[in-house]
Amino acid sequence: MKNLMIELTKKGEFFETSVKGFNKAGGEPIMAYRNAPATLLDIIEAARAHKDQEFLVHGKRRISFAQFFEAVDAFAVYLQFIGLKPGFRLAIAMRNNPEWLIAFAAGVVTGAVVVPINSWGKRDELLHALEDCEPFALVCDSPRAALLKDALETVQFVVVAADSENSGTEVGRGIAFSNALRHAGQPTVVSPTPEQLALILYTSGSTGAPKGAMHSHEGAAQAVFNMLFTGMLSLSIEGPRALQGGAIQEKTLLTVPLFHATGLLGSFLLPCVTAQSIVMLDKWDPQVALRLIEEERITLLSSVPALVKELLSQSNVKEFDITCLQRVASGGAAMPADLPDLIGKYVRNPSASAGYGMTETLTVGSQGAGAVFDAKPEAAGVQSPIMAFRTVSDSGDVLPPGSIGEIEMSGVSCTLGYWRNPSADAVLFSKDGWLRSGDVGFVDDEGYVFITGRIKDIVIRGGENIFPGDTEQACYSLLGVAECVVFGVPDDRLGEELAMVVYCGPNQTLTSDQVRAQLQQSIAGYKVPRYIRIHDRPLLKGATEKFDKRAIREGFIAEQD
Repeated sequence: MKNLMIELTKKGEFFETSVKGFNKAGGEPIMAYRNAPATLLDIIEAARAHKDQEFLVHGKRRISFAQFFEAVDAFAVYLQFIGLKPGFRLAIAMRNNPEWLIAFAAGVVTGAVVVPINSWGKRDELLHALEDCEPFALVCDSPRAALLKDALETVQFVVVAADSENSGTEVGRGIAFSNALRHAGQPTVVSPTPEQLALILYTSGSTGAPKGAMHSHEGAAQAVFNMLFTGMLSLSIEGPRALQGGAIQEKTLLTVPLFHATGLLGSFLLPCVTAQSIVMLDKWDPQVALRLIEEERITLLSSVPALVKELLSQSNVKEFDITCLQRVASGGAAMPADLPDLIGKYVRNPSASAGYGMTETLTVGSQGAGAVFDAKPEAAGVQSPIMAFRTVSDSGDVLPPGSIGEIEMSGVSCTLGYWRNPSADAVLFSKDGWLRSGDVGFVDDEGYVFITGRIKDIVIRGGENIFPGDTEQACYSLLGVAECVVFGVPDDRLGEELAMVVYCGPNQTLTSDQVRAQLQQSIAGYKVPRYIRIHDRPLLKGATEKFDKRAIREGFIAEQD
C-alpha cells in the first residue's frame, strides 16, 4: 500500500505532495497537496459551477446549487449590511437544515470566522460556547432561541430560522431567516489568505468543558482534498464502480451533525466539490433513514459505527429496497467486529470504509475505503500522506515504528490551538510540536493505523493494564449484542475492576451470565468484566452519536451505591 501511495503523490501527479513548512518546533516537515484549493472560499465558490444540479433535499424542499447560492448571496448581503467584517465570528446553532448550510457558506463568502455550536447541548452548554467565542452574530433555530431566551441579549445580532417553512415574521428578539434573505444585491466577496483563521470547532467535551479548536483555511481545504485522495486510492486498486439499484446520481444521506467535523467536511464541503446531492435528516431515525435510502436512491451513507449497525439491524430492513446503497463510511469510534459482515449482508457489492481522526485534525489521520479497507478491516485505514504519525511511551519517549503507544500526529490540518485556552494548548502539544491524541495504537509496516484504546480509558486492575476496546470487540462478536461499553470502577482490593453495560437490541435476550460465559471462551480471564449489566434500551450517546462513556460509567456507579 505504501508504494501505491508514493506513486499517487509523487511529483507531477494530481495528488502530488510537497513540504510546505515545519511544525511548531521546526522539526517535522509539514506535507500538503500541491493541487488542493487554497481556502474554504475556493471550495465554496467553485460549487457555483454546478448550477441547476440538485444539491439539497430536506423534507419536501428540493434545492439546486443555483438556488442555494442565490440564498447564500442574499444572506451574505444581510451580514454585511448589519456590519459583519472579515475576521468577525459568526456562530451557528441549529439542527441540520438548509439554513445551516446557507449561513455557513455566507460566512465564508464574507470572510467571517464560522463557529458551529453543538445544537444538541443543554442551555448551559450552549451558553458556554457563546460566552467563549463571543460571536458578532448568531444564527439559530427556534428551539435554540427558546432555550437561550434572555441570554441572546449578549449577542449583537440574532437570526432565527423557523422549524418549518420560514414565516417571514420576527421571532423573539432576532430577525427571521426569511427576512434576512430579502436583501437584494451582490455581497462583497472577501478573499482570505490560506493561513487565516476560518473555523472554530468545539470538541465533544467528553473529558471536560468543550474547547474551541481553531483551523485555518488551508487546513480545512487540505482536509477536504484528503477525502478525495481516499477515494482515488481505492479507485486505483479496484477501478470505477457503476451506480446500482436504480441510482442515477451520487447522493449522500446526512446522518451526523453539521457542527461535527465529519458532517461538515464529508457531508457538505466534499459534495460541493463532487456535485453530490445531500439528503438531510432532522434527527436520526433508522426507519426514516431506510425509507429515504429507498425513495431517494441514496448511494452513500457516512456515519458512526453505532448508527450503521442500528440501521442494518432493523427487524424489517429486508422490506426496504436499499440496493442503491453502495458506499458505507463508518468512523469516529471503534468498529464492532461483526459490522463488516452486516454491511456485506445487506449492501450489494459494498464499498465500506473506516477512518481515524479528531476534531483537532479536521478528521485527517488515517482512512481506508473499498479495497483499502477490505485488506485490513480491523484497522482504521492507512496513514494520510499529509499527516505524520508516531507513538510515544508513558514517559514521552518516541518509540520505534510499529510499537504500541500513545499516537501523536503532525500535519497541515492540525489545529492552530484552542481558542483563548493556552493552558489546554500546553496539554495538547508536545514540546517538539506534535499533537497528542490521547489514543493508544500503532502503525504497521504498510501504513495501516490500529487504534487499541484511549489512555484515559485504560483500566489498571491489580497492576495489569486493560484496554476496554479488547473486551468490547469480543462482546460485539456475540450473537444478540447491539451495543456495549466497558469501563473501570473503583475497587478497594485491586484499585479498579472491569465493568460492562450491554444493550441486546429488540427481540434479543441475553443474561449477564451468558455474556460472561461466552467472553471467557474468547478472551483472557482478566479481560472478562466482573460486573456485567444488561440494559433494555440503547446506551446513552452524545451529540456525535458516540457513546457517552463518562455518563454511562457515572450512572453505573450511582446504581451500585
